[in-house]
Amino acid sequence: MADPTSDIMELRNQGLTDNIIMDELTKRGYTQEQIHTALSHMDTGASAPPSPNGSFSGMPSSAPSSEGNIYERIESITESIVDEKWDDLIAEVRKIIEWKERVESMQSKLNNDVEKLKEDFKTLHQGVLGKVEEYDKRMIDVGTELKAVGKVFKDVVPEFVENVKELKGITENVRKK
Repeated sequence: MADPTSDIMELRNQGLTDNIIMDELTKRGYTQEQIHTALSHMDTGASAPPSPNGSFSGMPSSAPSSEGNIYERIESITESIVDEKWDDLIAEVRKIIEWKERVESMQSKLNNDVEKLKEDFKTLHQGVLGKVEEYDKRMIDVGTELKAVGKVFKDVVPEFVENVKELKGITENVRKK
């Protein structure tokens, strides 16, 4: 396989640590020994990467990594990730706030509807009670009238029965003649 030195330089220029570089290059198919050798030669200041037979060619090292640059890069990446996640969180919180406002609006409307229904029911209840009281008064009046009619019949019926008997006797007499 090819020499990992150029890949190491590229990854270091991106601000990655040696551990992350080792993981990445292992995924790309380099052996641990190849990676360690290339890293150690770059760190010791050797100016050329090892050739396939283990010797070094005369290529100069392009950019030694500086610790400050790595930390600045990590800080920059971290800040961008935090900002991105923060923006996502704010968007989700806005959705929740909008949902909450819709629910509160619907709840307010339902409360108003329930209050209106209570008022309508109260009005209906009073109307029904008024009609029942009116009916009750009428029934009392009818009861009083029935008692009066009963007293009248009590006095009139015996006399009526007497008159009917008399009338019967008269009709019998008229028939006989």
